[in-house]
Amino acid sequence: MNLDKKMRILDCAKNRFARFGFRKTTVDEIAEEVGISKRTLYELFESKEKILAELVMTEAKSFRATLMRKIKNIKDPAEKIRVMVKLSEEYFAENPFLGKVLSDELGMYAPFLKGEIALIEDSIEKIFRDILIEGVDAGVFDGELEERVAAHCIFLLFRSFTYAQTPKEAELGREWVNFVIKAIENKDAKNQV
Repeated sequence: MNLDKKMRILDCAKNRFARFGFRKTTVDEIAEEVGISKRTLYELFESKEKILAELVMTEAKSFRATLMRKIKNIKDPAEKIRVMVKLSEEYFAENPFLGKVLSDELGMYAPFLKGEIALIEDSIEKIFRDILIEGVDAGVFDGELEERVAAHCIFLLFRSFTYAQTPKEAELGREWVNFVIKAIENKDAKNQV
């Protein structure tokens, strides 16, 4: 029963935060809309900041699970990166709340989150790094590649062009990611084919 209440609170908070912003949304409004007392809400979440933190982490886990499920059967590491960027663009277009929190250009969310944004972004960058390592091991990417640096570059492009961006900006981001992939491909392997 508490899980159901928590999910209803998170759904309501997501809608209210997206529509009115974090600062203008009150715990009273969330409790009233969910149909529970403020006391019950505080039994489940100790503060509005905790609601936001759990909401962001829940959204991030959903995003990561969706990505991993859709790229797991792709064999080519370069294609995995391309698909991951494209799927991320689509995910953020359909689920803009997480993108707004992560881009947070106006500082509406970051001051109320501790390390959640860094944790989410580190997780995304690690996916890129793991794919790059897989690509080096398979001979797809240059064996001299510094995976940590390349993953960080791809992540920065990813962040710049996927979180709550326009379709034109997303297309430009995909072009830049393709440019980086071409730059790190194993030239010897391509010439042998």
